[in-house]
Amino acid sequence: MSKFNGKALLPGNFVRHWMLPAASTDLQQMPALFMQQVRKYFFPRNPDKNVPVGQISLRVNEVCNLRCGSCGQWGENGHLRKKLGRGEKLAQLDFDVVKRVIFETRRDRPFYYVWGGEPTMWKPLLPLFQELARHNLRGSVVTNAQELDKILEDLIGTGALSILFLSLDGWDSASQNIMRAPAGGGASDNFEKTMAVMEKAKEIKARKGLKFPMVIPITVISNNNYSHLAEIHRLVLDKAQLHPFYFGWFITEARALMHEKVFELRFGHKPQNHHGYLKSCFNDVDPKAAAEQIKELKAMSKGKVCIPQFLPDIEKEAQIRRYYSDHSWHCGYPKCESIYYTAEVSPDGRVTPCRDYQDFTAGNINEQGFYDIWNGPGFKKFRSEMKKGLMPVCTRCCGLQGF
Repeated sequence: MSKFNGKALLPGNFVRHWMLPAASTDLQQMPALFMQQVRKYFFPRNPDKNVPVGQISLRVNEVCNLRCGSCGQWGENGHLRKKLGRGEKLAQLDFDVVKRVIFETRRDRPFYYVWGGEPTMWKPLLPLFQELARHNLRGSVVTNAQELDKILEDLIGTGALSILFLSLDGWDSASQNIMRAPAGGGASDNFEKTMAVMEKAKEIKARKGLKFPMVIPITVISNNNYSHLAEIHRLVLDKAQLHPFYFGWFITEARALMHEKVFELRFGHKPQNHHGYLKSCFNDVDPKAAAEQIKELKAMSKGKVCIPQFLPDIEKEAQIRRYYSDHSWHCGYPKCESIYYTAEVSPDGRVTPCRDYQDFTAGNINEQGFYDIWNGPGFKKFRSEMKKGLMPVCTRCCGLQGF
């Protein structure tokens, strides 16, 4: 995989075999997909200028039915785990406010990235995509699939769902249950549900003659699965279009302390949410074994419909070893770009520039118009500060690579 303008490109095989043919046969999808990529790769990066918004990321709720070790929200040091432990109420977005934002921003035609918490536990999820369809807009949803089956056909039927991201970290039921355990403890059927949703989405698309949504399982490489990556990929070879493997987003205690000093110097207060990325589930990944698995699964995928992708785009043993041992290495992504085209909306209405480290608030959509925030002094200050250089935690952030 290659880069352009400091951001990761989609795999060429995926673009040729899936994106271009699908977009050319669905003229309703073409404008949304085209504009998203143009804004991502070609728009100028001037922190003082007003810019159109290319993507609005809605974290619709904080509640989740699973407890995944790789999660910065509900993992071992997750900030929502701590929030619940303090007895605080978990937040969710007000759908009426979301509808206002959709109406306000419709002329920019942003792509909507919907996640949580677990978005299928947010009751207006289907009405949200119906609202997007009403304005001829498109989006994606990131889900663990636990509660998806009952609304899947209706979601696809809106025509607004371009991408269905599904969490898949295990190669069978037992391994998925270790990494994505149920919130209440005990056994889980999440593996079966995830695989069933992939099959059902494939069946619905075939029955209705649809190219969208693209079905994209996401695998987070961890201590538990690094030696089983090929087995996981084999599961989806005929069920999905793209299969991203993420090297884990995590920080060290040393980087956390460095970040606190840099953040406070730049923005005047001490950050908190980055502690959720202090995780132990990435400490024992064997770089040699992971590299061997990547080589095997790439060979396996030749001629198959599902294209593997690695984020960041490292595949060799030495690179993987450096990723886990040298947090000063930005993996070839020296600048934060997503802050120029993506707005992150939190369940309490706060708008932040960063998906992972949400300690800087530029405004609140419950109290302000969207563009008063997006083109306001807070966002511009953050962009200006980030132009000076990355913060210590930024080297392990998917937004840094353009996703």
